[in-house]
Amino acid sequence: MSVHRVLILGARRRNQGLGEFIAKYFHEQKAVICGIVGTSRDSVEGTCLYLKAQYGFSTRGFTDLAQAIEESRPTVVVIASPNQYHFEHLRVVAQNNLSCLCEKPLFWKDEDPFDPGEVETLVNRFCRNGKLLQLVTQWPCTLDDFYSVYPGANNEPLKRFSMLLAPMSTGKQMVVDAMPHVLSMVHVLTGIGSVKHVTQKIEAGERFKIIFDYIHAGGRLEVHVTLVRSPKSPRPAGYALNGNLVWRTIRMKDYQMFFSVNSGSRVRVSDPLKKLVGRFLVDLESGQPTDKERLIASMTDLNTIVENLKL
Repeated sequence: MSVHRVLILGARRRNQGLGEFIAKYFHEQKAVICGIVGTSRDSVEGTCLYLKAQYGFSTRGFTDLAQAIEESRPTVVVIASPNQYHFEHLRVVAQNNLSCLCEKPLFWKDEDPFDPGEVETLVNRFCRNGKLLQLVTQWPCTLDDFYSVYPGANNEPLKRFSMLLAPMSTGKQMVVDAMPHVLSMVHVLTGIGSVKHVTQKIEAGERFKIIFDYIHAGGRLEVHVTLVRSPKSPRPAGYALNGNLVWRTIRMKDYQMFFSVNSGSRVRVSDPLKKLVGRFLVDLESGQPTDKERLIASMTDLNTIVENLKL
């Protein structure tokens, strides 16, 4: 496997950011973390020191993405910055003919109307360059562990998918932060389709429920999403296929994940983010093309849900 040089925007964990752990897993895969990009000189210097102390690798800090690309010569850029900055960051990465692993959603412009052509144009830049663009949506990487708990579940026609997530954000941003995880699971389970019949319900205790149908080539999937605001880690999370339920729990001292079921049993879960980074590198090495259809669907379906909610 080639030794990839990885540049990371947002490499220090802030609340629910994953940049620190993405950096860790690329480092464990023998990639060179050739630089990090942050908002200020003080912040990037502090992050460089933190990463050295925590994970044992040294890197350079930058406050400008274009300069960082020019001077650190990456082969991969990780975008783990807030989603309102993703569009401009993605444009710079595409202009420099680099592969990219981008936090979800691909981008979000709260102040502008959704433009599907803009999404397609951006994704096409990576496709034309022959570069890989993927999202950090790690929940599908837990399906192997789910099927180890419910070994017969993958043989049943899937009629209903439910998911509980607990972002720290509120209102529309809560939906924008959480729903790409739901959609990534739906796309893997059913293939690409379309969102229909979106409804919502406000429940007690800052619980917000979203229900929709996902119409796909195999039929109709009923999707139930519960969002619970949770400002502190570990945040509650879980999902169910046809009522077969797993709850994610985390042992914080070593960040070991488990799936618990209603019977009381518990199984260890391989870290899905570590799996995702590993799969990204395998796809990169094998020349896997950018999945244009899925990236566009992730944005189109997210926009359909947001537009049909009263937030």
